[in-house]
Amino acid sequence: MAYENVGLVWTPDSLVEYLASIEPPAWCRAITLHHTGAPSLAQRPRGFLLQHIRNLRDFYQNEKHWSAGPHLFIDDDEIFGMCDLQKKGVHAVSFNSSAIGIEVLGDYDTEDPLSGRGLACWQTAAASCSALSSWLGLKVNAESILFHRDDPTTRKSCPGSKVKKDWFLKLIKTSGANPIPTGETGKPDVGMPWEQWTFRGERWCVPAYAFLLARGMKSKDIVARLKSAGGLFFFASEQLEGAFFAGKDSNLKPNQCTWAPAGELLELL
Repeated sequence: MAYENVGLVWTPDSLVEYLASIEPPAWCRAITLHHTGAPSLAQRPRGFLLQHIRNLRDFYQNEKHWSAGPHLFIDDDEIFGMCDLQKKGVHAVSFNSSAIGIEVLGDYDTEDPLSGRGLACWQTAAASCSALSSWLGLKVNAESILFHRDDPTTRKSCPGSKVKKDWFLKLIKTSGANPIPTGETGKPDVGMPWEQWTFRGERWCVPAYAFLLARGMKSKDIVARLKSAGGLFFFASEQLEGAFFAGKDSNLKPNQCTWAPAGELLELL
């Protein structure tokens, strides 16, 4: 069955929890963004309903005779499943075999992605891409975040001439979705053994040195780059917003006692 996820609906945060429960597919190296065109925002004043997604499934399956369709449909504040995220979908000829396909509600050749409902849809899309990128182990860049119009086999403007790639990449990087999966205890799964952790400033924070070491960075590189000045913390020239020092009474070196939001550290990798 190719349309397994019809009926599943997530918020950006619950999508993170769902992704933590399944294995990322080895075939996926990117995420491709589309706009629905029709329906437009004006045609769906209250966003998607489940029946709309069922109708789209029937269109792809029975009228177009596609073996699968896009993986996700996104509106102002929700993410609707269509195809299994672990299986290849059908959405862009050149990208079907290597990218998850996302359809964003709206016609962004004519409707505005920078304000109102259009912006809300793209903010939800950005949070979704943030979660998916973390799950897939992808860095957020122009090679991993594709637009349908990047496909050399199409002349479409999709996901709309008013949606610019640089703008959307920045939107992903400033997304509010927490890309760190949590386990049964609610602690973030940061891929390293650690007893102590903290939730500070509404973000999960981890010991920076141990986190980066566990992610494969060399100890000497971490020590050389992790610095503090004037109450601010830096990794090389990049400021670590929300970082703090927790080593006043520790025997560890100061740069081994710096804690920082895990999301900030992930962007360094």
